[in-house]
Amino acid sequence: MKLFVSVINHGHDSLITANDTLANLATSYNVVIRSNTTPSTALQKYADDAGIHLVCGEKPLGFASNNNAVFKYCQETLEMVAEDYFLVLNPDVAISVASVRQLLTLAVERNSDISAINLFRDSDFSSYDISIRYYPKLLAPVKSLFGIKRTDVYNKDEIKEPIEIDWAAGSFLLVKSASYEQLGGFDDRYFMYFEDADLCTRANKMGLKVSYFPSVKAVHFASHQNRKLFSKHFIWYVKSSLRYHLKFIG
Repeated sequence: MKLFVSVINHGHDSLITANDTLANLATSYNVVIRSNTTPSTALQKYADDAGIHLVCGEKPLGFASNNNAVFKYCQETLEMVAEDYFLVLNPDVAISVASVRQLLTLAVERNSDISAINLFRDSDFSSYDISIRYYPKLLAPVKSLFGIKRTDVYNKDEIKEPIEIDWAAGSFLLVKSASYEQLGGFDDRYFMYFEDADLCTRANKMGLKVSYFPSVKAVHFASHQNRKLFSKHFIWYVKSSLRYHLKFIG
């Protein structure tokens, strides 16, 4: 069993090279960075020194299409097989090799098809990242904009043992290679946002396990650009939300 790590770069060169997360992971696992933007000399050197596979697409793609392209690259070039695991990892997530190893052990023991971990916003692990949710509700984003408490978020304080969940954020998703193949990967029609909810929803409907492991911790230094009203990220978010709800609720 091998692990293949997919990281999508879109101008995150400085963020990646300033941290040792990917370099450390590359000592034990296969790490692939797919760059949507022309990689800097520093990023190229970082990848070369760490033994990371740095590939560039012919044109910029969305989150779903990029990760699907990495999955195909891992199959065709790096010989990933059904028994292996595929980790979708944001460049702004910091995690140790030991934590990834712990997760792999737990995922195998629980026979989890898609696995999520306990993400935090800070290195002290004192502030939770809202990374596991119940199925999306159409008006939930609007409530957030007006400071109204959302009801589609799991309370991590109440979860002490692994549980099955509705969906988890794509900032960190560990997926069985066979399950990713069975699901057909992410839905390419999403450019950004909700492709993670879509993947997990389809998995649950197919009887696959989507699990949350609270004991495995990492930090997600998220910018939450979709919260800026009428920004391009907000518009992508709204479009993806509508696509998701039309697809599953109709």
